[in-house]
Amino acid sequence: MKMLAGRLKVCQYIADERIEPIPMTTARVWMVGLALALNVAPATVLAQSIDQLFEQVNAAQSAKQFSEAEAILRQILQRDPQNAEAHRKLCDVLDDQDKIDAAVLACRKAVEINSSSARNYFLLGYVLQKQKKLDEAIVAYRTAIKLDPNYANAYNGLGNALSDQKKLDEAIVAYRKALSLPENTSGSPTTAHTLAHNNLGFALQQQGRLEDAIREFEQAVKLDPNYSVAQNNLKEAQRLLALRRNPQPVAIDDTTSLPKLSEEPKLPVLRSTARIIAPISEGSSIAAGWVVKRQGNTAWIVTNRHVVTDPKTKRLVEKPLEIEFFSDLPEEKRPRYKAKILKVTSDTDDIDLAVLQITDDRLPKDIQPLIWNTNRLRSNQRIYVIGHPYNKDNPWDSSSGEVTSSVQQGTLLPIDAIVATGNSGGPVINEQNQVIGVFVAIRNKSTFAASAMKNLTNVADISPATGDIGLAYRIDIVIGKLRIWKVLD
Repeated sequence: MKMLAGRLKVCQYIADERIEPIPMTTARVWMVGLALALNVAPATVLAQSIDQLFEQVNAAQSAKQFSEAEAILRQILQRDPQNAEAHRKLCDVLDDQDKIDAAVLACRKAVEINSSSARNYFLLGYVLQKQKKLDEAIVAYRTAIKLDPNYANAYNGLGNALSDQKKLDEAIVAYRKALSLPENTSGSPTTAHTLAHNNLGFALQQQGRLEDAIREFEQAVKLDPNYSVAQNNLKEAQRLLALRRNPQPVAIDDTTSLPKLSEEPKLPVLRSTARIIAPISEGSSIAAGWVVKRQGNTAWIVTNRHVVTDPKTKRLVEKPLEIEFFSDLPEEKRPRYKAKILKVTSDTDDIDLAVLQITDDRLPKDIQPLIWNTNRLRSNQRIYVIGHPYNKDNPWDSSSGEVTSSVQQGTLLPIDAIVATGNSGGPVINEQNQVIGVFVAIRNKSTFAASAMKNLTNVADISPATGDIGLAYRIDIVIGKLRIWKVLD
């Protein structure tokens, strides 16, 4: 799930300059054969060939095969070094691979060749912002706006760069300008106005204007109910407002606000399933994890790497994470604990995992490691996915389903359960409340919960899903990694 501009990148893949492909007639087939025989390339043949390569680039990007897209773009540039569109797209796919320095060079070349393209300057501003060259990014965004005064996404980008400089008043002006311009629905992951409302809300929240922030987040959610960032930001702003109106003591004994085991048989699992609140560029990201180890006042929590990675910068979050545990307390009264990132897999690893550590004397004694089961799974075995899907009003959602395959190949376990962004990192349990997997992604490629599809090495071997079908790492794979890290003996 790539998070793109407006704190997320918006790239338009239709090249206005390109000639549309035309059917190859018999005469043109003969012409191609003659050209190859003579080792020459007539202009019409070359144009058609490059156009087909661009189509392959678009297909590779859609499939998140970014290295393949890069290779094809470099073929195009070997033939046509002055192709501004190829340089812009190269910038895009290099950014997708977190090759930011190389992406900036590609964008600069695109601007050099075609300095009248607002899109070129917009993308240059975006990658410069990732380099934290904010002054240069602001110049690029302003140039894009000068070239296209109705470019709402450029105003979003400008607002983001100004916000990064803590110039919140100026950022707010930019976001409001974006909202005054025509809507743009061509980008990803959502529309220009949705992004602007969310970004404006986050800027207002940072100024302490929580009521105004909540209204903006509500507008973003109204425009796009599936934009999980705005959903999470709305919940967090509402929590902060409730705390302002009714301050709570730092130490709260939440054990007195638990249901009885007879009322909630999954209580031990719910209690040891963490709710992880990660501070990201766009506001807050909410996901799941579970306690794998406890010693005294210290607990270790397993989750996904992408849970603790900022989707904009593709780097680990810089501010402390916050952790909540299950209780019947309202959200504003629920205790939060600071957590640090202890271990993470690399972004080239086949498994997307992280381990967090909490050390706090307030940590309730009943929060204990979950039990896991590494026995072979059978098809249609009943399972439950515990997590915090953004589209549910209450966290610690338990979604029931089945294992869809007993084949023990690769790292992934396909499961039939209704899941969404926010389930990432959560435990997949059997009917005995034993962990049999760690949720990582939604199998429907258009709605991935994970932002790191490239880490899911055997996803191509699984048939396309017709709904929100989940993928989890088998618990034996996870335990093996934890032992390598010496988190477990």
